[in-house]
Amino acid sequence: MAEFAHNNRTHSVTRNSPFFMIMRYHPRLLPTAFEKTSVPSVEERLNKLRRLRGEVAGMMEIAQRKMIEHGKRQMDKFEEGQKVWLEGKNLDFGYPNRKLSPKREGPFVIEKVMGPVTYRLKLPKQWRIHPVFHAGLLKLYRETKAHRRNFLEPPPDIVEGHEEFEIEAIIGHKPLWKPRCFLVSWKDFDSSHNEWKMKEELEHVMDTYLDYIVKNKL
Repeated sequence: MAEFAHNNRTHSVTRNSPFFMIMRYHPRLLPTAFEKTSVPSVEERLNKLRRLRGEVAGMMEIAQRKMIEHGKRQMDKFEEGQKVWLEGKNLDFGYPNRKLSPKREGPFVIEKVMGPVTYRLKLPKQWRIHPVFHAGLLKLYRETKAHRRNFLEPPPDIVEGHEEFEIEAIIGHKPLWKPRCFLVSWKDFDSSHNEWKMKEELEHVMDTYLDYIVKNKL
C-alpha cells in the first residue's frame, strides 16, 4: 500500500508519478467508495482498508515535507585552521562490532577548503583514507568542560633505551589480510591513534594477543 502510494504520487520536478514515467500510464486506483454489505467481516475489512489508505497518504505527506525541509537546510561553513569532529559512521577501522566504534573522531584541523561543502582534514598518518569530507559529516569543535585541550600525547616509556608506547588492547582484526593484522589501541590516546600491527610487533604484549586469539576463536 505504501509503495503503491509512493509510486503513484506526482513528483514536484517531473510533474509525473514514478509509475507513469516508467510504464507511461497511470495505474487503476482502488475504489474510494464501497457498496454497503450485510456481511460483518467484509464491512470490517473495507473500513480497515479506508483507514489504512488515509494513514499512508498522511505519512507520505509528512515524509515529503521533511525531505523538502532537509533539502533547504544550509550546511555549516568552516574555515581553514578550525577544528572539527568527524562523524564515524562511514569509517571502518576493524572494530569487531560496529556499535563499539566511536560515534565521531577528532577533533581534526581543517587544512584546506576544497569547495562550498568539502574540506580536507589533517588526519593521523596511520589513517590511510582520503582526507576530504562533506560538510554534512563535520561538526565544529568547541572547548567545553568535557572537551578541553586534553588531546596532548603522553610521553613514551623508555624500554631498553628505546621509546615505546603502551598498547592498551587489541580491538579488531582483518580476517582476509595476509599476513593477518590486528588493530590496537594505545593507553591514554584517543581512538584516532589506533594502529594496525602484525603479530611480530605484538611479542611484548603476548598475553593480550593470546587472550584476543582465544576470545575470537582465531
